[in-house]
Amino acid sequence: MKASLGDHMDLPDTHTPKTEINTRIKELQKRLQDRNIDAALILQKADLFYFTGTIQDAHLFVFANDHPVLLVHKNLNRATKESPLERIEPLKGLRHLPNHLNRFQKSSLKRIGLEFDVLPAKNYLQYVKLFENMDLVDISHDIRQIRAIKSSYEIECMQRATRLSDRLAAQLPHLVHENMTELALAGKVEALAREWGHPGIVRMRLWGHELFYGHLMAGPASAVGSYLASPTGGEGAGPSIAQGAGQRPIKKHEPILLDYVFVYRGYISDHTRIFSIGPLSDDLIKAHHAMLKVQ
Repeated sequence: MKASLGDHMDLPDTHTPKTEINTRIKELQKRLQDRNIDAALILQKADLFYFTGTIQDAHLFVFANDHPVLLVHKNLNRATKESPLERIEPLKGLRHLPNHLNRFQKSSLKRIGLEFDVLPAKNYLQYVKLFENMDLVDISHDIRQIRAIKSSYEIECMQRATRLSDRLAAQLPHLVHENMTELALAGKVEALAREWGHPGIVRMRLWGHELFYGHLMAGPASAVGSYLASPTGGEGAGPSIAQGAGQRPIKKHEPILLDYVFVYRGYISDHTRIFSIGPLSDDLIKAHHAMLKVQ
């Protein structure tokens, strides 16, 4: 029977296993105890997903010596279906955060950890006012260390993302033809990626840092720089985007750069491949071998 819209919420293979979430929470609690921090407040989307299994608009309190609580502003229904945490409650607004802590008998909290490396200053100042009698400290290094050690489940997700990345790159020779634009080719590649489960965005551990699939460009456009801290840029669809595939037609005997990221369950595979319609020039081949020597 074909699934109806919304039925995907009940598919077990789309959710982070409860054992994974529990292990991550326990490791964070151990670090909080070691540093005499009473609780961690998790806000950034990548970290929120890592510790809860959902990215709904929410505040996660991980207490050093008690069960965590996820306070959800929007969408509570999705959060309860996606996260295995036992305590998930609605949050009507930021000003209610101290009241929630009092309900959980947490008025004695003295030190709260925040993700200083990614938290915007405006948000930080809001929490300074909300928790005026508490010491706000940085726990970003602890979170990064926890996330750096991958479980078997995470490694499996990364391997799956890599296999899908390889599969996608292998299709490019069957999709490209002379004089099609970079954007037209990108659309064909991205359609396949979506068909195979790509969510359409790539989320990094930065505040509001969500990227598109990646970069696809050919010939001289491959050397066009952009505002990104990236070795590749591309002309893009226009100055408002200024990166990635553009309107330039792809020609024979020029490099076609495919720098795409495949995402599977939040885990990514990022690689770059070079293709061409017909052989490349001797100068480009020599330059390639020179770069291999440098590497």
